[in-house]
Amino acid sequence: MKAQRVLIIWILLLSIAYSALSIIRHNHFQSGGFDLGIYDQAVWQYANFQWPYNTIKDRFILGDHLTLTLPLLAPLFWLWEDVRILLIFQAVWVSFSALAIYRIAQGRKFSEVTALCLSVVYSLFYGIQYLVYFDFHPVVIGVGLLAWIGYFLESGKRRLLVASVIFLLFTQENMGLALASLGFIYLFHKKHRRTAITFFIGGVGYSLLASKVVASFSPIGFQYWPQISHNPVIILQQFFDSEEKRQVWWYSFATFSFLPLFSPGAMVAVFFDLAQYFVTGPEFSRMWSPFMHHRATLGVFLTLGALDGLVLLKRWKVAPQQVAVALLGVALVFQYVWHLPLNKLTKVEYWKEEAWMADNRALLGMIPSSAAIATQQNFVSHLSHRNQIYLVWPRMHDFIDSPCGQTSCWWLDFDKRAEYLVVDTRPDQWLTQILETNDHWLEAIGNMEKSGKITIAESVGAAKLYRIVLQ
Repeated sequence: MKAQRVLIIWILLLSIAYSALSIIRHNHFQSGGFDLGIYDQAVWQYANFQWPYNTIKDRFILGDHLTLTLPLLAPLFWLWEDVRILLIFQAVWVSFSALAIYRIAQGRKFSEVTALCLSVVYSLFYGIQYLVYFDFHPVVIGVGLLAWIGYFLESGKRRLLVASVIFLLFTQENMGLALASLGFIYLFHKKHRRTAITFFIGGVGYSLLASKVVASFSPIGFQYWPQISHNPVIILQQFFDSEEKRQVWWYSFATFSFLPLFSPGAMVAVFFDLAQYFVTGPEFSRMWSPFMHHRATLGVFLTLGALDGLVLLKRWKVAPQQVAVALLGVALVFQYVWHLPLNKLTKVEYWKEEAWMADNRALLGMIPSSAAIATQQNFVSHLSHRNQIYLVWPRMHDFIDSPCGQTSCWWLDFDKRAEYLVVDTRPDQWLTQILETNDHWLEAIGNMEKSGKITIAESVGAAKLYRIVLQ
């Protein structure tokens, strides 16, 4: 049991590290409305027993994703009404799922050292690190549940298995596909074959049904509906036809020293999981990247595949413990070579506080809590504990009355219900923060101010609070 104690210590330390990683990013105004602001507003509304209407996407929250487990997070805000508690929960929950991997390995009669090594490799999986680094998303609940479902299935804990499966499906509509992927792995385990078939049929069926439910709540229908080619050659090509997709394959299998290649079930699971993004049309291109939360579920499938691979190597008289130690060593090398998110905690620049950050926080503290606010991407998650928070979109507009001195000029689009506009006017902001170039962003603000559409109410350094004149 010494190894398990080491794992518990590791989980505690990793929870702290993952919490620090995402909280520092948020404190430095690198988090955003997509997705932290969206889900923070929803959980805050649940915590205050309000109707969860999302003003960022202008729809009932279930019209975006069928996130039925979000209300379970509401009590967190009764403890601390701050967006950062979602980031802490995310860090602790995903770190804790490493214990499920440890117990699965032990249940398969591997040594404590082998189980420990596999658990650590899983917990450092690049997809999990980018999940934590990328704001907050309900998929983190699903990732943890997938690991525990594997343990409950293999240990015969039927009631906990059923409960976990229900919570997984309620987490998001595509978690049914994740359950189906898990089913592919256990389809190659004779003892669990019947359950695996149930996972696949039930998972796919649920995802199809859930997408219909989401469509009924959405003013635009189900926006994630796929477009799939009927040509099998084209479908196969689509798994590898971009640099980002090839990076995903490389990062995923190299992390586990290609050991999951020995697991047919894991291979099918990975293909099936990636299919929902890679072969469903260019509309999903933003989900191809290895550097977002979409890759986190692969961590569970690949870890179970690595365990299957170790079982096979054991039959070939290869010592699993030595392989597992080597596996951990390789994963740590890639942690350094790929400069994965946790490495940022070792950089002085990542911790550095700058004057403009303090200015932003000071200005945000002046805003009435009940005010209807329009603001930029990276301010949304700092102001989302309110019923009216709107995202600002800089756009080129054509005008008849030439409010900026010419018929076409840059302007800010936002919901007409907004009372105040909150912006950062410092130079060199990221495209992801203001959704345009700095020049166009500042030009749009200037044009609206000159035309009298906005009037300055407060300013702290480059941070500005404008009162919006009736549009």
